[in-house]
Amino acid sequence: MKRIFALITAAALVFSGCGADQKDEKSEVTLFHATDMHYLSQQLTDNSDAFVEMLISGDGKMTHYSEQICDAFVEDVIAQKPDAVLISGDITFNCEKLSHEDFILKLKKIEAAGIDVLAIPGNHDIEYPFSRGYEGDLSYKADYTTEADFVEYYKEFGPDIAYTVSPDGLSYIVKLGKDIYVAAIHTPQSFMTGGILAEEEMLTWLDTELAKLDKDDKIVAFTHQNIVNHYPDDAFSFEYTVYNSDELVEIYDKYGVDVNLSGHIHLQHIEETQSGVTDIATSSMTIRECQYGVVHISPEKMFYNVQKIDVQGYAEKNGIEDENLLNFDKYNKDFYFESAYRKAYERVAELKLTEEEKDALASMWAEFNVNYFAGTLNEFYPHMLASDGYRIMQEKNLGEIWSFNYMLTAANPSTVEKSQLSWEKVFETAQ
Repeated sequence: MKRIFALITAAALVFSGCGADQKDEKSEVTLFHATDMHYLSQQLTDNSDAFVEMLISGDGKMTHYSEQICDAFVEDVIAQKPDAVLISGDITFNCEKLSHEDFILKLKKIEAAGIDVLAIPGNHDIEYPFSRGYEGDLSYKADYTTEADFVEYYKEFGPDIAYTVSPDGLSYIVKLGKDIYVAAIHTPQSFMTGGILAEEEMLTWLDTELAKLDKDDKIVAFTHQNIVNHYPDDAFSFEYTVYNSDELVEIYDKYGVDVNLSGHIHLQHIEETQSGVTDIATSSMTIRECQYGVVHISPEKMFYNVQKIDVQGYAEKNGIEDENLLNFDKYNKDFYFESAYRKAYERVAELKLTEEEKDALASMWAEFNVNYFAGTLNEFYPHMLASDGYRIMQEKNLGEIWSFNYMLTAANPSTVEKSQLSWEKVFETAQ
């Protein structure tokens, strides 16, 4: 089978699935890919000003609205009826048991609508030591989730409908169509070192099980962490990319797994391994655009595109009076911009520059971050080059300051080109 690849930009598409009883005969399926929701149970926070300040001073996750974002996503899923929803980890804010328990109730609503849910853990979901609850300006210790807890909690969301499950119960392969399979791959990350590993036992299991499939079967894999570096500087790879990903990719190559869906880096970006396996990093569901991936697989092609969660529509429909939710498209950009702006301003605050120059520099970097993580850097790049902040950075030789060095490294032609919201692979059978 000859495969032709192309990167495209297109409008979001909505597809409809059908019942599980037709699964073995289906030649087309639609998957929704959601990742890094960092959901925090409302039992563990009062969403105080101090809590929101902590979030905006961090990496800009809108965890204070994770309840509404996730509920809006569930409504989107049930209304659009994909064949399956892939949840690729960092489900919880910081591994809280209550967060897992409450989130599972949302997944059960999807499951009750006849839609399969496939979940794997991320590094914030198992034995993460910072499980906390938040009240006012204080935090308190909350019960955390062990590996055994996760296996028990999520066994109905993937393993119970899989045709094969790994020995640790955290990786599995599910048949979703006549010749369409999804491989859920757990790659644990050490809290102590930050290193990410595709464990030997899992790799042996995966090799053995994929060997049983037909060579023309279409297989989509998903992991939490990335299988290739999405940021050009290798120094970032240790905490974001599976360090022995070459072993995993070798198995992908061997059995025709051409696409891996991932998260973890909170970045919307498309990158290829040296052998041509495409790793599509879908951005965090609670950062910036609050979007998820849509994958449609037919006998002729495989298509990926992102779709925004309609949080505003959800708020209006459910009579919610919070102005931030009723104007969510503006709020989520402003929230993330403010988080990025603060970080950039700290870098230039002590430099001998005018306030106008500092503001221009910080604003440029914040806008870069907003677009970089949303997957629209290709659209923003010309505006960045024409901005006052970029001119000042060049004139003052500020490229070695970390924020601007990070920006310039990311804003190279190759990375900009792959800051895409859509991807397509066309299958062409050799005559």
